[in-house]
Amino acid sequence: MAKVNVSLPDSLLDEVDELATSLGRSRSGFVQEATALYVARVRDERAAEERRVSIQQAITGMRELAKHLPDGEDTTAIIRADRDSDHGRRTPDGR
Repeated sequence: MAKVNVSLPDSLLDEVDELATSLGRSRSGFVQEATALYVARVRDERAAEERRVSIQQAITGMRELAKHLPDGEDTTAIIRADRDSDHGRRTPDGR
């Protein structure tokens, strides 16, 4: 396991020591757990942001596509007709 030297403000170190003691953990164990939790949180937040951007891009793409659809048409019927047409159907071998 690697060892790391980290500089912390005295007041933060006092809080770390106080919490570690109250939780029955060593300073090192407390910092390891806190760091692991923070890393997981940052990863989750980044993944959520990537999903949000992806969803927004999909919505934007669908809105752009909708601009090219005939006005007043039942888009569900258009999709069904396309799906049921010869070029929309696929055979079991993928053709």
